[in-house]
Amino acid sequence: MADKELIRERFAAGFERYDTLALVQQEICDELAGAVMRHVPRTVARALEVGAGTGFLTRRLVEYFPRTAWVFNDLAPASREYVGRYTGGVEAQYLWGDAETAEFPPELDLLVSASTVQWFDDLPRFLGKSFAALRRGGFLALSTFGPDNFSQIRALTGEGLCYYAPDALSALVRRAGFTLLWQRAYCRTLWFSSPVEVLRHIRETGVNATVRQSWTPRRLREFCEEYGERFASSDRDGRVPLTYHPVLLVARKG
Repeated sequence: MADKELIRERFAAGFERYDTLALVQQEICDELAGAVMRHVPRTVARALEVGAGTGFLTRRLVEYFPRTAWVFNDLAPASREYVGRYTGGVEAQYLWGDAETAEFPPELDLLVSASTVQWFDDLPRFLGKSFAALRRGGFLALSTFGPDNFSQIRALTGEGLCYYAPDALSALVRRAGFTLLWQRAYCRTLWFSSPVEVLRHIRETGVNATVRQSWTPRRLREFCEEYGERFASSDRDGRVPLTYHPVLLVARKG
């Protein structure tokens, strides 16, 4: 079971720096928003964003759907300070707390979520809940991560989230009753000057809730030595990688 309080604390602590550091998440939101714009009509009356965070996806979608009544959710209520910067021109309500247990508004036309559902304990149940909250003909658009996400960290610590492979994720979506309209999965590797910089990146973007290591000086030294030995690239002046594995999709109910 995910420690939702730990997740909330670590993401809220990173909100101030998130916009400048979470480059992969920004790219994912750009692509997911583009897919929504291609597949979802602009006549959406009511929409819910799950895991709004600092508004990466929010800012793109409220511009495209300015007449839509929006409900914004996040585990951390501090999200409102950031999301509110982009919602002044639209009808907006807020639903704070765990999206797995929160009661969704009914008769939605669109439910969107970027880089959030990988934290959920029961993704099939969430998909069923989303299906029930959508009108017939409504749309689900989400991004998550696949099994190669943070593969270097998992190889060294044995820790990480339980990620669905793209085919398994699309099967879950179909099993929930949706018609899959579009899906894309790819890997994106960031390069850092040292393993310590990898850990700093993970901490400052909030995703260190995936790593529960107790970083004693000895353990940190051993981790950095092994990371460098296994993953440093001579072609990149000894820099070390961290791999992201985004999976994005758009689906329709009915």
